Amino acid sequence: MIVRPAEPRDDEVLLRIESMAGQGDRVRLIDERDSFFSRARQFSDTILLVGENEATGALHGVVAAAVQRLLIEGQEHLGAYMFDLRSNPEVNKGLSRAMFFLWRGLEERLMEQGVEFIFGLIKEDNSRSYSIAQRMGAEARGEKRFFTIPTFRRRRPLREVKAVRRIDARQEYTALRAHYADFNLLPIVNDFDHMQNLYDHYLAARLECGESSLKLWDVSRHYTRRVAAMPRAYELAGSVLRGLSRFICLPKVPAPGEVINVWNVLDIVTRRGREDEVKSLLAQANNMAVDHGIDYLIVAVDAEQAELAWLRRMAIMSLNYKVMVKEYRPAPALAGKTYLDPRWLG
Repeated sequence: MIVRPAEPRDDEVLLRIESMAGQGDRVRLIDERDSFFSRARQFSDTILLVGENEATGALHGVVAAAVQRLLIEGQEHLGAYMFDLRSNPEVNKGLSRAMFFLWRGLEERLMEQGVEFIFGLIKEDNSRSYSIAQRMGAEARGEKRFFTIPTFRRRRPLREVKAVRRIDARQEYTALRAHYADFNLLPIVNDFDHMQNLYDHYLAARLECGESSLKLWDVSRHYTRRVAAMPRAYELAGSVLRGLSRFICLPKVPAPGEVINVWNVLDIVTRRGREDEVKSLLAQANNMAVDHGIDYLIVAVDAEQAELAWLRRMAIMSLNYKVMVKEYRPAPALAGKTYLDPRWLG
């Protein structure tokens, strides 16, 4: 097998591999992108490799990671965010030796760049991926929670909310670095032109209320998300709600295979005692989502952000992800809260 960088000619096959490899056991999600390379383009230093059969030219799988300078306990370290490892089910059965060689090819390139550790997010109920990560030497070092809040009718904000459509990347990074000073994995940004392009492209709005704020992140122009499978109880509830929704306004519960439209809610900057501000921000986010045909807000928080734990009450479900880390050189323990870079979401 040849391990080589992915090329534009691979795009069609890589998209097909992605469409056959959903995430999760209970709630299974499948992302469909306009280009497999769209996620890699969000980072300035990406390694994207494929394993090609020398005889047939078929692709056994793909692996991808973005090399980033990150803060851990206030000190700069070189890490790599792994955002893809997929086997081609049309070629392989189970976890093949080909995927092991592909993984080793990635690690060799990371070692050449002096990367100290690799990390990624794995859905808590994705038992197969979690098992593979452990076999490759990764350990869980944190947890992210993604609260799914349906948007189906307008809500009245308790307080006045200001919506900003465009933000300055340099000023925003200064503010984020101050607010998330005690979080690990905050990326070190030097290329503000690149970051500005990302904000201009993906930011639906930055909402502000009093001393609190949040961002609405929209990647729908590059991919759609389908629910491939869900617990039987959700399927039954969905069939009932879809019938009733012809007469009254109800949350959308998708049928298996149906597309859902989502906005991610990120960087909730607030403090204890400011719940009314955050509720107002989410009410305004809800109203904007309704106007744009968005079915759900996916609110991302760290599991240790106690001041935001109450958001769980607003959600119909919580999708939990483990932060998996494999060290190549001794680094400070990634304990406590970790930052969520919006580029990690797609």
